[in-house]
Amino acid sequence: MKRIGVITDIHGNLEALTAVLALLDGLSCDEIIHLGDVVDIGPNSRECLELLLSRSDVTCLLGNHDRDFVLGETSVREYSHVPAPHKKFVFGTLTESLRQAVSRLPLSVTRICGGQKLLFCHYALAPTPFDWQVYPFMPLQLTPSVQAFDAIFDGTQADAVFFGHKHEPCQFQGRLLYVDVGSVGCHAQPVASGIVIEYDDLWWTFRRVQTPYNAERTRQGLSEMPCGDDVFAYYYLHKHN
Repeated sequence: MKRIGVITDIHGNLEALTAVLALLDGLSCDEIIHLGDVVDIGPNSRECLELLLSRSDVTCLLGNHDRDFVLGETSVREYSHVPAPHKKFVFGTLTESLRQAVSRLPLSVTRICGGQKLLFCHYALAPTPFDWQVYPFMPLQLTPSVQAFDAIFDGTQADAVFFGHKHEPCQFQGRLLYVDVGSVGCHAQPVASGIVIEYDDLWWTFRRVQTPYNAERTRQGLSEMPCGDDVFAYYYLHKHN
C-alpha cells in the first residue's frame, strides 16, 4: 500500500504547513503534492517555499499567486481580496533564486493509482498552450456543481482530478471524480487540513485529514504586515462584509 499526501493553498501559513507535514509524515506518505499557491496572504511565504522546495518527497505545482510572484504582478485580481500593498510587501520578502525556482514549477502532474489516472492541478487549465503572459486557469466557479466542473474540465483525460484555488473542500462525481482539497489553513478553524490517497496496483481511495495548529501565531505575523488585519479577517475569519 502506498500513500500520497495532497495539500493546497498554504499561502504563507508556516504554522499550518509544519503541522500538516508532520501529520502526513506520521501517516508514512510516500509523496506529498502541493497543488499551488505557496505564497501570498500569510506572513511566511519565504519560509514555506524554502521548506517545500527543500524536500525531495514534495512536488509543488504552480498556483495563480505563485504566478503573480514570478511576474511581479501586484494588482488585485477578480475575486481576490489581497490588497496590492500586501502583495508587494510579500513579494519583496522573496529572493530571485526563489522566483527562478517557482518559475519552473509545473501546472499539473498525473499519477496512476489502482489502475486509474489521477490528475493534480491548482484548477482547471485554460485550453491553450501555456504562456506566462496569459492567465492559465479557467474562471473560478463560485457555486461548485457537477455541471460546472464537467464544463471547465471538459477534455481532461483522467479518471479523477484533485485541485484547490477556492479554499473550500468539496467533491462531486460527474464525468470525472472532482475533489477540491481545500486550503491547508485559510479557514476559520485552527486546523491544518489535506487529503491522503491510499493505493496499490488494483485499488485506490482517499480520505480527508486534519490536525490543529497555532493560528494565533499566524494572526500575529499578519498583524505586522500591510493590511494584515484585514487579510486575516477575510481569509481566516471569513468576515466578508
